[in-house]
Amino acid sequence: MERKVYDKTSPTEGGKHFIPLPSDTRHYVHHDKMNAGKLFLYALIIDYYNPQDGCAYPSVETLSVKYGKVPDTTSGHLDDLKEVGLIDFPEKGYYVPLVPLSQEEFFKSFPKAEENYKTSIKRSDTRRKAAAERMRKWRQENGYTD
Repeated sequence: MERKVYDKTSPTEGGKHFIPLPSDTRHYVHHDKMNAGKLFLYALIIDYYNPQDGCAYPSVETLSVKYGKVPDTTSGHLDDLKEVGLIDFPEKGYYVPLVPLSQEEFFKSFPKAEENYKTSIKRSDTRRKAAAERMRKWRQENGYTD
């Protein structure tokens, strides 16, 4: 069976369900308490959000099954999402997904995350330069350059 390319312009085509994740969450992974998996938990909260009620109210048990973690881990990760400002919960069991901060606002609020981001950029640049140098040497050794 040949698989189709995902069409991000119409994610709900054919009655499919789509869990939105705001693009402005990308920089959150640089916070010491965040990772890409926790952004999936944030997306689940968004998915469960009921605008008429003004909250999402899945149980931690339900979230843990969808999230693929045990309830204690899920609960701790919910606390992390609250700490970085992606969700609020006026009381346990009722979650409100918040609009993510822009990268500029986020790094202003969490300067250590900006340091982590800059460190990641430096490491990436170092790896890229080393790879380019290896390729240059390989080409030279194999007669592809003068």
